[in-house]
Amino acid sequence: MLEDYLLKHHTKDLEDILNATEDHLFYSIYVNFVSLFEADAENAQKILRNPRHYLPLCDEAAVKAQEQLFKPENEQIVKTRVHIRITAVPIKMDVGQIGELVSTSGIVVRMSQPTIMKMKKRFICRKCKYINLVKLEWEKQTFRNIKQCQACHSQNLRTASTSLEQEDCSDYQEIKIRDQCKTDARNYYSVGLEVVLLDDLVDKCRPGDNVDVSGVVIRKWGKLKVGQRAEATTFLMANSISIRRKISEATFSTTEIKDTFTAYWEHYRDNALSGRDNILASICPQLYGMYIAKLALAIVMCGGVTKTNETGTRIRGEPHLLLVGDPGTGKSQLLRVASRLTTRSVFTTGVGSTAAGLTAAAVRDSDGWHLEAGALVLADGGVCCVDEFTTMSSHDRTSVHEAMEQQTISIAKAGMVSTLNSRCSVIAAINPDGGCFTGDDWKTCLGNPLLSRFDLILLLKDTRNPEWDKLASSHILKAACEDEENNSYSETFMGPLNLTGLWSEETLCEYFTHVHTLKPVLTEEAQKILSATYLHHRSDPQRRPERTTVRLLDSLIRLAEGHAKLMYRTKVEVIDAVTAAELVGTTLVNSSDAGCPFPTDPVATYRLKAKDLLKKFNLRELESYI
Repeated sequence: MLEDYLLKHHTKDLEDILNATEDHLFYSIYVNFVSLFEADAENAQKILRNPRHYLPLCDEAAVKAQEQLFKPENEQIVKTRVHIRITAVPIKMDVGQIGELVSTSGIVVRMSQPTIMKMKKRFICRKCKYINLVKLEWEKQTFRNIKQCQACHSQNLRTASTSLEQEDCSDYQEIKIRDQCKTDARNYYSVGLEVVLLDDLVDKCRPGDNVDVSGVVIRKWGKLKVGQRAEATTFLMANSISIRRKISEATFSTTEIKDTFTAYWEHYRDNALSGRDNILASICPQLYGMYIAKLALAIVMCGGVTKTNETGTRIRGEPHLLLVGDPGTGKSQLLRVASRLTTRSVFTTGVGSTAAGLTAAAVRDSDGWHLEAGALVLADGGVCCVDEFTTMSSHDRTSVHEAMEQQTISIAKAGMVSTLNSRCSVIAAINPDGGCFTGDDWKTCLGNPLLSRFDLILLLKDTRNPEWDKLASSHILKAACEDEENNSYSETFMGPLNLTGLWSEETLCEYFTHVHTLKPVLTEEAQKILSATYLHHRSDPQRRPERTTVRLLDSLIRLAEGHAKLMYRTKVEVIDAVTAAELVGTTLVNSSDAGCPFPTDPVATYRLKAKDLLKKFNLRELESYI
C-alpha cells in the first residue's frame, strides 16, 4: 500500500532515511493528503475511514520502498522504524468520528513529561515455542489475554520476560490543546482536547505553541463498576503535528480585503492623518475623545519589527503600554477593546493572577508532573492585557521581568527544565498611589526595573473640567438613548468597510493583523529625530531615571515602526518619528492630554507640533519633510 506512490513522489525522503547512520531512531515521511488523493483516491479514502488498520500497512510500504532503492555499495541501511505522517487532512474533528482520521488545531496549554509506554506484550507457546504478540488496546489501556497459540492452537502459553525490549516500547507524551485563541469576556477557551504523542512526535512542541494536529479519534473507557454508569473520554492519537511558526497569522484568505485597505489609503492620499484619525475613532467609540490613548493603543497593537543582531541576540519588536489613571477614565474599556481587536489575546486581572498563572507552572497530578502555560505564554504572538496590575503581590510582579524584555519564560522544577516563548505585548492598567492623582507628580508601587520595561506610560487624569464633562455626558446619553438596530451610527459602525464611516471591530481586527506583518525600515531623517529625542531626555536634569534608560531609544524605534504600520507604509518617515517623540514626551513631561478630543485639523496640528519639536532639537533642516 502506497509503495508506488512513495517511490514516485518521496524518493528523496527515502534516500535520506537510507543514508542516515543511526538505525535505532524513528523516521517520518510526511505525505500531503490532497496530493495523495489526486494520485490514489482509493487508498486515500481507506486511510481516512480506517486509519488504525491502513496506517501500519503504509509504514510497511515505506520499508519495502526502501528495499527497492537500497544500494549496499553506498553503505546504506534499511530502516524498519519508519512512520507515514498524513498532513492537510480535510476532515475537521467533530463529535461522532470515532476511529477516523481527522485534523484539528489549537494552542498547547499543558504538556507532560516524556515516558516509556509498553506497546506490545509477548506470550510464548511452551509446545512450539512460537511468540505471540498482543498489542495494547487503547480503549481499555490494557492488553488482551489470549488463551491459545496462534500457530499450533495450544493452550499452554506463558508470559514472556517482563524486561522491556526496544521494539516493544515507544516514547510517550500527553499534551492538551484548546482550539480558540481568545480568553476575553466574549471568547473563552473551549474544553481542552487530550492528544497522545508517540515515538518521534514526542517533544515536538511546547506550551504556548499554536499547532496543527492530525490523528485518530479514540474513545477511552474507564473501569466498569457494579451499579455505576460506564464513563468514556475521547482523545486524539496523533499521526502528525506541525507548529505554526508564523507568529502573526492573517485571518483573511483573499486579496479582496488587501485591495480594500489599499483603496482606503488611496482615498486619503492627500490627507493621510485624517484617514488615521478615522481608524482611531473606530476604536472604542463609546469613549468620547481619548485621542492620545487610542493612538498609543493602536501603535502598540500594530507593533514594531523584531530584529536579531550580529551576535544572535533577539531584540523584541513588541511594545508594552501602561495606563495609569484615576477611577472612571476608561482604562478597563481600552484593555477590553485591545483584547478583542487582536487575533491572539488573553485578558486577565491582577486580583486573581499569580506568578504561575501569568508565566508557567509545573503541576503534579495522578499521571505525574505536567507543564502548564500561563497567560503570557498563551498570548505568544498577540497581546496580554492585565487589569488592576498593582493588586498582584510584588513577588508575582517580578516574575514578568524576563517575559517582558527577553520574551522568554524559564522554568526549572521537578526535573522539568524548559524555556517557553512569550513574544507578546503587555498592556497593563493601574491606579496611582492613593487611588487617584493628587498633584502634578505621579507615583506607583511598581518598581523601577518594571517601569523601565514599558515603552509608554500614559497618565489618564480626571481633570473635572465642566466643558469636558458636558461633552462626555452628551456623548454617553446619546449612545444610551439611540436604538441600536435602527440608528445610522450602528449601521455605519457594524457595516462593511467604507471610505468615510467608522470601521467595524471585525475590520479593525483584520487590519491590525494585516499590518502586523509589515516590516518598515527607518529612513535617515527619522533616525536623526529619534536620536535627538533620546539625547534630549537623557540630558534633561529633571528626568525620571527609571524612564530614561537606554531602553528609551529601543522604545522610540518600536513606536515609530508601529506608527508606520498604522499608516500602511513600509518606511519609517519623519511623521512617524515625530509621533513617537510626541508620545514619549507626553509620558515624560507628565501631560494630561491623554483624554483630549480629536483635533479638528490634524494636519495643521501635526505641523505646529513638529516645528516646535525640530526647533527644540536643533533639526530645522528637516522642516522641509513636514
